[in-house]
Amino acid sequence: MTRLLRTLLCALGGILLLVMASSAMAKVIYVSPDGNDLNSGLSWAQAKRTVTAALGIAASRDEIWVRFGVYNERILLKSGVSLYGGFRGTEGSLSERPAFPRPSPDPYETVLDGQGGGSVATSPASAIRAYRLDGFTIRNGVAENGGGLYLTASATLLTVANCTISGNRANQDGGGMYCANASPTLTNCILTSNLANRKSGGGVYCANSSPTFTNCTISGNGATYGSGVHCYDNSSPTFTNCTISGNRASGYGGGVHCVISSSPTFTNCTISGNGANSYGGGVYCVISSSPTFTNCTISGNSTNQDGGGVYCASSSSPTFTNCTIFGNLANRNGGGVYASSSPTLTNCILTSNLANRNGGGVYCYNNSSPTLTNCTIAYNSGTEGGGIWTSSGGAKVRNSIVTFNIGEGVRSPVLAEFRHNCVWDNVPYNFAGDIGNPIGTNGNISVDPLLVAGHLLPNSPCIDAGDNNVVSVDADVDGEVRFVNATVDIGADEFLPPIVQGYLGFNDFVGSLPSLLDWEIRTSSTEVRTLLLDADGGFVLPGVPMEQFALSAKPLSYLRRTVNVDTSEDSVLDLYILLVNGDIDDDNEVTLFDFGALVAAFGSVPDDESWNPRADLDGDMEVTLFDFGIIVRNFGEIGDE
Repeated sequence: MTRLLRTLLCALGGILLLVMASSAMAKVIYVSPDGNDLNSGLSWAQAKRTVTAALGIAASRDEIWVRFGVYNERILLKSGVSLYGGFRGTEGSLSERPAFPRPSPDPYETVLDGQGGGSVATSPASAIRAYRLDGFTIRNGVAENGGGLYLTASATLLTVANCTISGNRANQDGGGMYCANASPTLTNCILTSNLANRKSGGGVYCANSSPTFTNCTISGNGATYGSGVHCYDNSSPTFTNCTISGNRASGYGGGVHCVISSSPTFTNCTISGNGANSYGGGVYCVISSSPTFTNCTISGNSTNQDGGGVYCASSSSPTFTNCTIFGNLANRNGGGVYASSSPTLTNCILTSNLANRNGGGVYCYNNSSPTLTNCTIAYNSGTEGGGIWTSSGGAKVRNSIVTFNIGEGVRSPVLAEFRHNCVWDNVPYNFAGDIGNPIGTNGNISVDPLLVAGHLLPNSPCIDAGDNNVVSVDADVDGEVRFVNATVDIGADEFLPPIVQGYLGFNDFVGSLPSLLDWEIRTSSTEVRTLLLDADGGFVLPGVPMEQFALSAKPLSYLRRTVNVDTSEDSVLDLYILLVNGDIDDDNEVTLFDFGALVAAFGSVPDDESWNPRADLDGDMEVTLFDFGIIVRNFGEIGDE
């Protein structure tokens, strides 16, 4: 054996010994409300009383296991140390900890309560090894910035998982979480009911930071700007399978606020029910901020000014692909999308958006140059340009359906490009402004598109009527292949049989139907899909299996209805499913328990303490004798399996 080989083997052996020694030194430190900080912390029987004491003796690669209970303390996280909460206090391995997600209330909730004395958890000044915060509720933090979590550069090595960050407050920025030059990873977390008193980011504040969020919910937070998420100064966080809902801004950007070269990425996300007193109920982006949205739903957001769903200006050009933008409200312009820049929308459905002034679906102002390709713009409303309103000639509209809009279909000067579109039955006109009437030129048609819930029916004139040259993606809004035949279809949906199309009959209901509905497709297994529902109860299920299967739905306070369909030979069309009302307690029966729930809510209206929306069976925003009548008529009814 050569001297060199012996030297290499000795070196390798030394490295292995060091690794083994390091692993042997790593330990678990236990914390329990019944513990004592004078204990060793090396077993449940010898648990520490506080997380702070456990952190004090922890070394890199150690784990701290915390038994359920409330810990009134604020902690400084530590490089290389992983904190886990949610234990019963008997576990011998991490896999024995009760699994997440947990029921509510969580019997094993582990709470870090800041008691209003500062940030609940703070990242260390520096970190050289990954560290973790997993399975905690972070609450009652009050600080200048970052009431719940205050994270700086070292937090790029931090993972936060299975945590609820709620009821925290910042006097300035980041009620729930403050990130400065930090890019942590958050997974399966809830950030709710946090507040940034005077500035930005009620839920999350990012400055020169790009955290990653997966399967997170950011809801019910408040701030002046960006009540859900505020992205500032080159911040481009990534959101996957996240929900941003019910956040309210007194200024701009109810759900998301992006400013100064901040371009977050959203994939399979829902941005819904957010509000802003000023601009951008759902999303607000300005100053070279261009977020990307893929397979996202932007719905039910509102603003007192412009951009109910999305507001983009000052060289900010968001990209929307395979998105559904519906039911948003702007008190002024741009119910769905407001742009004084150049957004790109591909394979998107914009429906049932409302602008009290102009541009119910899309409003383009100040030399903006939007591009809409294979979009479906239907049932939107505005004083002018109910479907599309633009003040410049830079817009491009290709392979798109503009139909059933109120306040004109398209109002515009001569556009840069308008071809292979179907514009039909908009009120009072299909076209207004200087655009003239382009029907009959460049492949544009004006015939009934045969459209239900954003989807084409068999024999639609939009099938195989588009322009292949402008198609840039391989899938339609449903994720199905974009080219079924040699020529692309017009609209967001590429017709691919078989489908199931029909109507739900909502007996005894006078309110607005839900715009989205969960369907169960039951074959050898069960698949759940969330799909659009038209105002008349019309629905389409695309991409169904070519066989016999069961279709099941349970909306609002109605009993479950399950029907068998057979698509082995062709699509199923004009299916009618009559629903039975009265299941207030959601047990799929109309019983005395429902009667009791209605009595408890009787006479109430929204915002009353006793208000129960499920008890408002007829949808008139009041629980009255009419709702009692529905219970009486349907008493004893039982829903399908």
